[in-house]
Amino acid sequence: MSQLAKSAAIDRETASALDPGAIDDVPEIAAPRRTPVRQIVIVALVAAGLIWAVRYAAHLLTHAETDDAYITGYVHQVTPHLGGTIAEVLVDENQDVKAGDVLFRLDPRDHQAKVDQAEAQLAQSDALIAYAKAQIADAAAKIDQSQAQYTKAESDFQRVQELTKTKVVSKQEFDSAKAAFDSAKANLVSTKASAQAMSSALLVAQAQRQNSQSSLDNAKLQLSYNTITAPASGHTSKRSAEVGAYVQPGQALIAVVEPDVWIEANFKETQLAKMRAGQKAEITVDALPGQEFTGTVESFSPASGAQFAMLPADNATGNFTKVVQRVPVKIHVDAESARGFEERLRPGLSTVVSVQLK
Repeated sequence: MSQLAKSAAIDRETASALDPGAIDDVPEIAAPRRTPVRQIVIVALVAAGLIWAVRYAAHLLTHAETDDAYITGYVHQVTPHLGGTIAEVLVDENQDVKAGDVLFRLDPRDHQAKVDQAEAQLAQSDALIAYAKAQIADAAAKIDQSQAQYTKAESDFQRVQELTKTKVVSKQEFDSAKAAFDSAKANLVSTKASAQAMSSALLVAQAQRQNSQSSLDNAKLQLSYNTITAPASGHTSKRSAEVGAYVQPGQALIAVVEPDVWIEANFKETQLAKMRAGQKAEITVDALPGQEFTGTVESFSPASGAQFAMLPADNATGNFTKVVQRVPVKIHVDAESARGFEERLRPGLSTVVSVQLK
């Protein structure tokens, strides 16, 4: 009985005690009763709760879900190959660039001087080669001349030697012919030796030229490093260099983020029993509430995330506590579902991934 009904009953008793005829003047308050509409609402709420519970249970049995997932992409840190002073900055943050676009230029004067020096050394080597070739040509002519003199002296000596046997020529003439023959022979040997020396000098000059050419190529390569270009097409971010700053090799100047992204979802090891490459995935991004994307399981990490930690846990100690490990899973985002949101899907954003296991 409600409080109102109790109060009404007390009033009736009081009125009856004071005036028996006054009881008819006290109205009776009927106990509330449930209407059909109220009953229908309650039944509908119970039914909706049961349906939700059944669907949630079915989802748990057929899906593996994790909120330890993030958008990932290729982020290129643009760094100089050599130290120098920045002469030009041709890019700003949050700007679209294409692969090969010039981002920075360093002061090239030091390296240009090295190129000029290498070119001078190369020209000197070319001159030495030309001189050696001319010397070789001259030596070849002298060899021909010495060969002719040697042939004549040899013929004269042989003729005099035959005449000496018959005593037609004197001893003096024989000695003169023999001396001329020996001199021509020595001259021929000397000329050939000189030609050989010139050939060796040519080889040395050619080797020197090759070395000069390598020095020039290296100087030009170093000069080209003064122009810093984008390694890939994408969106620039986090510029940390200005005109006049001296930069060191390997120093990060700006980052280029490629537009292609994927999801790296860290699933518990207990969720991977039925997970396979090619299974469909549902993706929601915290930065885009109400928007759902679709994807596909592409690959699994060969090891758990703990294996790549800077200080991995040593389970060989006596204080062992079993902790469920997580394995990174690469999820490819379907291009059709991401159409129109390419600029909003950026590396580092938090996501929730649900993979359909059947």
